[in-house]
This record gives sequence, C-alpha cells and structure tokens, in this order.
Amino acid sequence: SESDMTDIISKLEEWFMDSTAIEQSVEDFARTHKDVFDLDQEENKQEYMVIYNEFQAKFEQKLEEFLKDNGCSSEDFIAECKKYQSQSNHGFGIVDVILATLEYDLFIEMMRDAKRRFE
Repeated sequence: SESDMTDIISKLEEWFMDSTAIEQSVEDFARTHKDVFDLDQEENKQEYMVIYNEFQAKFEQKLEEFLKDNGCSSEDFIAECKKYQSQSNHGFGIVDVILATLEYDLFIEMMRDAKRRFE
C-alpha cells in the first residue's frame, strides 16, 4: 500500500542515520575514487564500471538485508525511491545512494557530484 511504501523510505532514512558507518563509508568511497571521474568528459571511462562494481558489492548486501527485514521487494523499492527523489532536492541523501547502488548512470552522477563537493 501507498503508506507502507512511504514508511519504507522513513525506515530507510532512520537505518541510514543510525548506522553512520554506512553514511561514512559512502563518503569515504566517494572521496577515494572521485578523481577518476572527469567532469568535462561526457563519455564514461572503463574504470567507472570497475568502481561501480566495487560500490555495488559494498552496499547491495546491506540493502538486501534491510529490504528483507522489511518485507519489501527491490522493484517496489526502486520505484518508490525514484518517486521520492523526484519530489525532493536534498543533496546526498540515502535515496540517492541507494539508487546509485542499483543504477549505473545514477552512480556516475553521484560520483561527479561528490567530485564537485570535495574539490
């Protein structure tokens, strides 16, 4: 139901905030790898995919555990995240991180954003 899905985002944000380890590891990851990403080049280099795979491996497992605990499928979850993301503009939130884990293009965007922020 609609309210359950809105709930899942709140639960996710709580989970993300509670486990500062996750937030911190995303920031550290972005800082470590940001220099590979080129803000002036539209095309994606091959290294991006390597870094993406590493990022995915790191966070997907945590996310899957969260979704399993909350009885939510990843398809429903992605749809909800996208809806949520289109309604809000709040920097580097958990929803952005999750979408970046699940979709390559959004990951690239997140890394370019990190590069701008950490310069």
